[in-house]
Amino acid sequence: MNVTGNGNGKIRVLHMLPSVQGYGAERQIIELLKALESEKVEPVLATIYDPPPEIRSALPFRIVSASRKGRRDVTFIIRLIRAIREIHPHVVHTHTHVGKYWGRLAGVAARVPRIVHTEHNPCDTRRNAVERVADFLLHRATSRVITFFAEQGELLSANEGLPSGKVVVIPNGLQLPDARSGDRAAARRAMGLRDGDFGIMLIGRMEFQKNQILALRALAALPQPERKACVLVFAGSGRDEETLRGLSHALDVEENVRFLGFRNDVPALLAGTDLVLMTSWFEGMPLALIEAMIAGVPILSTPWIGSGDMLGNGRFGFLTAGYEPEAVAAGIVDAVNHPAVRREMANRAQRHVYEHYGISRMIDAHRRLYLELCEELVS
Repeated sequence: MNVTGNGNGKIRVLHMLPSVQGYGAERQIIELLKALESEKVEPVLATIYDPPPEIRSALPFRIVSASRKGRRDVTFIIRLIRAIREIHPHVVHTHTHVGKYWGRLAGVAARVPRIVHTEHNPCDTRRNAVERVADFLLHRATSRVITFFAEQGELLSANEGLPSGKVVVIPNGLQLPDARSGDRAAARRAMGLRDGDFGIMLIGRMEFQKNQILALRALAALPQPERKACVLVFAGSGRDEETLRGLSHALDVEENVRFLGFRNDVPALLAGTDLVLMTSWFEGMPLALIEAMIAGVPILSTPWIGSGDMLGNGRFGFLTAGYEPEAVAAGIVDAVNHPAVRREMANRAQRHVYEHYGISRMIDAHRRLYLELCEELVS
């Protein structure tokens, strides 16, 4: 293959993120880029907002920024197009809502040969009329759209009118540590859990998608013995935090709720957790559940599209029957009262994550995709 234009014979792939300080998609892509460099692929990162100097200097790949000053600064798109042209990538790979629209538009304007987009929330159908028109046009300029599970890919194809060959399934992956237990006592102290408390952690931003309100309503719906024992621990912050605090008071469950705010030590806290609860309306492939699997912590999740695939239809985690508080409460009761089932499920999940969700699989799949796309360019 004769790839030209970058002076070193490599395929130059420009990934695009809003920033480098987020927890979910941002963290995942940073980990991918750290290991993506090879004899055939050169990764570069473009950010919409300027990264902090200390983070920029610590990362082992080139970073350029459009230096957006705020939401009202629309001139950043000009700087972004200019940066793309200077980098001269063979592939622009966009992420998140900003990348889906502004990033792909900039890639088209810069005349990048191939554009790839990862749809991190493939089942979020909330779009206004302008976004629907933009999707219709930009999908046609996009070579591949990536999502995480076959069920999500099928839905994405149907909802977006994408041919099946344009949708690619690549599960997320992480650098997997050696399986080991953390300091349970220290983690429980950090979360404010007492002896005898059944600690239920919710991890993620406090916003509509994560639907943490459901967790509070489920706590209030528990039978008295489980309600007394269970403590909800929220690790995250966001626009809904005030609402959640108010609701915990209104439901008279605030003594059994802990708000930790944003935490960068979630893996350590998982050592003291008895159950990870996910109440989301929709997800892509949440890192919080991968981390719970790594830590050997049981999982209870609502049935968002892809949850069955990720949790082995109940083999690797409990799935609620629906989104009603009573359904989630029933799942909590089931988890609390069946410790042997809980432990075996967590053990199966831990084995599964080490077999299937290592970062090397994800990296290899991305490299193969870029090579395939560039082979099409020169064939």
